[in-house]
Amino acid sequence: MTHTCGKITFLFVLSTAIIVAVAQPIEVYFSQSVDTSLHIGIPPDGWNVRLDSLLAEYINSAEYSVDFCIYNVDEIVWEFLIPSISEAHSRGIKFRIILDYNIDYLEFFDLLDSMDIPYILGLPSRKMHIKMFLIDARDTDTTNDVVIISSSNLTEHNLLLDANNTVVIHWHTLARELLGQFAIYWGDTGDFPNPDNADFSDDYPDTIEHILYGPDAVLEVYFSPQKNYNKERIYEILSSADYEMYFAINIFTRRAEQFETIMQDFFYSGGDLKGVFGHIGTGQPYSVYKNMTGTSPDSEYNWEIYPPVVVDGLPGEGDLHSKYLIGDARHPDSDPFVLTGSMNWSYAGLHTNNECVLIIHNFEVAQKFLAEFATRYV
Repeated sequence: MTHTCGKITFLFVLSTAIIVAVAQPIEVYFSQSVDTSLHIGIPPDGWNVRLDSLLAEYINSAEYSVDFCIYNVDEIVWEFLIPSISEAHSRGIKFRIILDYNIDYLEFFDLLDSMDIPYILGLPSRKMHIKMFLIDARDTDTTNDVVIISSSNLTEHNLLLDANNTVVIHWHTLARELLGQFAIYWGDTGDFPNPDNADFSDDYPDTIEHILYGPDAVLEVYFSPQKNYNKERIYEILSSADYEMYFAINIFTRRAEQFETIMQDFFYSGGDLKGVFGHIGTGQPYSVYKNMTGTSPDSEYNWEIYPPVVVDGLPGEGDLHSKYLIGDARHPDSDPFVLTGSMNWSYAGLHTNNECVLIIHNFEVAQKFLAEFATRYV
């Protein structure tokens, strides 16, 4: 495989891609309904799927360890997970949990203490906004590792009412690198945290491999606060889209630096740009939705040509909480990719919060996201 000009190029002996028989399946799930009749292509692995139910299944089958990074948890969801966690804990499964400092559910700490589950909190001055779960990443068996990365928190509202996306990846190489990042926050590689050595700051040591070459996909992973060279790589990937750029995002502000500029250049050059915004995010003072629709009170930011973007129409109190961008999903020879993870496209997402950005170079995964995008875009 070669890596040139922002594109990931696969080299094969034959013109048809042959998937090597090495474990690296990537499953894609959504929390709300997906109308597959709107998409002629590869459907997601599941929809109307609750992250807590998915997580419970993997906790039930865990053989050695379960490591969480989570921004928010509420009582209802935790009570749902307690039976799985208690049973796994009684089997000797090792748990570690990293939480945001300002978590709403304060009784959660007492519950963790009562179950002898170690945890550590992020900094009070920034959000620990990552939603990442590592199953059996700490044992010596490289065949049972599972990585779950989501846009969803473990709260009833996020799980039942909001639109969220989750990817499940069975691949030791990715799990190993994410385990390395987990250790930076944990302050140690062992069972218990070392608060004196834990690093959630801008200056955390960037020691993991970011571009991972698998048998049938290339994955890239980056953590906020973004180092400048990693941020430039994200922009390089966004700029590599040749044909389509479709996105669904909770919060997108013009303070996300080059995100908007890249999309504007792409659209003005004739690219197919479509987007879905969460309705709460459109009320942000610097929302790019206002710029794209020519409604910004600061007229200098309004686009000259307006792209076809919409606000998601979820029923009731639901909101679009997903975070993803799909590039060239209809063109398998043009390095289709999906950018997803926990990060909103804002200054805080790039520079202040602890966030995870996952980029997946894979046609089938892009197609799975495209099916959900078609539903959200209607």
